[in-house]
Amino acid sequence: MRTGIAMLCLLLMLPVSVFATTLRLSGDIDLLVLDGKKVSSLLLRGAESIELDNGPHQVVFRVEKMIILPDQNRQLYVSPPLIANFNSQLIGQVNFSLPRLESLGDTQAFTSTPHVSLLDGNAMPIPVKLDILAITQVGDNIDYEKATEAYNLANKQASDTQFSIVVPDDSTLLSKTNELDNPAYQSQTLTEQRLKYWYQLADPATRHRFLEWVKTQPSS
Repeated sequence: MRTGIAMLCLLLMLPVSVFATTLRLSGDIDLLVLDGKKVSSLLLRGAESIELDNGPHQVVFRVEKMIILPDQNRQLYVSPPLIANFNSQLIGQVNFSLPRLESLGDTQAFTSTPHVSLLDGNAMPIPVKLDILAITQVGDNIDYEKATEAYNLANKQASDTQFSIVVPDDSTLLSKTNELDNPAYQSQTLTEQRLKYWYQLADPATRHRFLEWVKTQPSS
C-alpha cells in the first residue's frame, strides 16, 4: 500500500510536460507548417507520425486524395491550404478525420466549406479551430511559413500569436543586432552562439528536457 502511495505521489510531482502527443500522419494529409515552422519533406519521408509536446499546436496542411470523375477517370484532388489550431494537453494521440471525398461533388463542397475533425486515440473529438489559409503568391515556391505568420498576426479564427514570433535563421545570427551582439559572445563559434540563442528562446520545460538529454551524451 505504501509503495502505491509513493508511486502516486511521484507521478503527481512530475511536470505535465512528461506527456507527449503522437500526431498521426494520414496518407491524404500533406503537412506544410507545424507550429509556425516549415516542415521538412525529409523529416516526413516514410514517417507515419510525429511526436509533439503536449500543449497548444498549429498545423497547416493540404488534403490530397485521388477521386473518380464522372467519366470514371481518376484525378488527384488537392485542397486549398488549411490551418488548424488545437491543444493536445494530456492527449496521447491525434488523428485526422476527413469527410467523404470520392467524387468531384465531394471535393467541390470541401473546397467551399472544408471540414476536418481531429480525434484522440479513443476516437473522441478534439476541439479544433479550422480555417482556410489565404495564399497570395503564385507558382510552386510558395512560402507557407511566411503566410502562416501573416495569418497569425491578423488575429483570425485559427490564429495563435505565439507561433508568429519572427526568429532569425542561422545565417543572420552573426550579422544582425540581437541577443548575440554582446562582446562576451564575439570569441565564440557560431555553433555555440546558436545553441545559446535557441536555449534562451525555449520554455522552461523544453530547457529541462534538453539539459537532461545533454547529461546522457558522451563527453567527446
